[in-house]
Amino acid sequence: MKKLGMIAAAMLLPAAAWGDIVTSTGAGFVSVPVTFTSTTGSNSSPYWNNNSLDGMNMNAGDYLGGVNLSLGTTDYLSSSGGFGSYLSTGAPGVDAPMNFSFLQTALSVDVTLLYTNAAANMGPYGTEIGLYNVLDPSQKEVLFAHGTLNKPGGGIYNNNVSPLSPFSAGTWANYGIYATTCDYFGVTCTNFYSNSGLNPAGDTTQQHFALFQNAQNPNTYFIGFEDIYGMNATEGYGDFNDAIFRLQTTSSFTPRIESTVPEPGTFSVLALGLAGLGLLRRRRRMIG
Repeated sequence: MKKLGMIAAAMLLPAAAWGDIVTSTGAGFVSVPVTFTSTTGSNSSPYWNNNSLDGMNMNAGDYLGGVNLSLGTTDYLSSSGGFGSYLSTGAPGVDAPMNFSFLQTALSVDVTLLYTNAAANMGPYGTEIGLYNVLDPSQKEVLFAHGTLNKPGGGIYNNNVSPLSPFSAGTWANYGIYATTCDYFGVTCTNFYSNSGLNPAGDTTQQHFALFQNAQNPNTYFIGFEDIYGMNATEGYGDFNDAIFRLQTTSSFTPRIESTVPEPGTFSVLALGLAGLGLLRRRRRMIG
C-alpha cells in the first residue's frame, strides 16, 4: 500500500503548480466579445463595458485590451488575438457576478498595479485595496494603502504605460478582494467586497470588482475596481478603471497554455490508473 500511495502522490503533485482557482456561485468565465467597443454604454453585458466619465473608450476593457491609444496599446488579456475572458453570470442583461473569491493552491500571489483613475484615490485617505479572509472578512491584508494610489506623495495616477514592479502577498485558503474608500479627511469610509453581500446596506447587489483572465495563461487575473455607489447617469454601474491591477498566482509570468482544471477525461484516466494498481496488487497477493 505504501508503494501505491507514493505513486498516487507523484501523479497528483503537479496540482501544486496550478494557479489559485476562482470560485463564484452561478458564474463562470466567458470570452470578452471582440466587438465590445461597439456596444459601450449599453448598460448590459459585459457589465463593465460602460461609458466613462474620464473620456471615450476608457473603461477597464479598453485599457486591458489595448484598444485605446491614449491608454497604451498593451493587450493584457491575450498575446495572440482576442480579448481573453471575464467572470460573468451569462445573463443577457447586466451579467455581473454577485460574489467571487479565490481558492489558494499557490503559496503567494504576485501583485502589479497597472492603472488608476479616480478622484477618490486622491489625498491621504484615498482608496485602499487589499485581500480579505473569506472565513473572517475582518482579517485583511493591504495591497495598496490609503494615499498610495494618487500621484502626489509618491503614488501613481494614470500610469498607463509603465506598470509598477510586482510584489508578493500572502493569502488565506479562501480569499477575496476588498476596497475601502474614504472622503478626503478620512471621516467617512465605505468598504466594498468581491462578495457584494458584505457591502453596505443598499449596495449588496452591486459588484464593484470586474475579474478578467488572460487567454494564454489562466493563472493570470486582472481586477478592475469601481468606486461608484449605486447607478450613475454616465457610467451606469461603472467603468471599473478606478484601479486596475494584476494577480499572478504562480511564481512566473511566463505564459502557459495548459488548462488550470483537468478535463473530465483526465480524472477518468487517473481513476482507472489507481484502480488498476489496486487490482494488480490484489492479484499478486492471491498468487503469493
